Amino acid sequence: MAYSENCILLVDPFRNLLSAYRMVLEAEGYCVETAKDLAEIIALFSTRRFTVIITEYFPPVESTQGMLQWIEQNSPGTCVIMVTNAILDDLTYEKLLAAGVDDILTKPYSSDRILARIRKGLKQRDLILKGQELERQFLSDATGHIMAQPVLSPFYFKKCLRQELKRARRHLHPLSLLFIKVPDRAELGDRFETFSTELGRIVRGQIREEDTVGREDGGFGVLLPETDQSGSRALVK
Repeated sequence: MAYSENCILLVDPFRNLLSAYRMVLEAEGYCVETAKDLAEIIALFSTRRFTVIITEYFPPVESTQGMLQWIEQNSPGTCVIMVTNAILDDLTYEKLLAAGVDDILTKPYSSDRILARIRKGLKQRDLILKGQELERQFLSDATGHIMAQPVLSPFYFKKCLRQELKRARRHLHPLSLLFIKVPDRAELGDRFETFSTELGRIVRGQIREEDTVGREDGGFGVLLPETDQSGSRALVK
């Protein structure tokens, strides 16, 4: 499902605040939809994708986490800005960021500030969409079809790396990253694609299903969750 061009979803239980926000944003030329709670967010996403969500924080944090994780899985190009007049403790703040919030604003705030955050969200969306297009192009290449599980583009490999780093820190689990340097195209000439495909096939055949392989800085990166230094050394051997 495509993203609606520069369309923003406002979420707040108070209708008067939704109306005020809507007037400011529509005056700037944005398309605006509104919702009053978390359930309406998912209902609206069944018909369209929004570029930016500006939502009130709805306690308890577990409810908001569930919504954020759903958006992260189903609409990763959407920027989520959360606003609140509550004082968030460090643990709640960390949980919200880990679940997918891009920005948190404390009330009151100026219209200029929220507009600046929206522009930042639009720029982020454009980068993600460009990355998705590069991913599609890469997967159409021979090196993108090495095995049933694809070799990720540099953009998505970095995204997976960030997610695994967050998970490893949160649960205090080990994480290893290997880098395999590949000779450049000028050096290998016509053998470059064949060499890359064969190397990728070998790498995928030596790792687990949960491991991730991606193109990275002229070579292959291998992300090994739940693997310490001794485990990564064993793979290299």
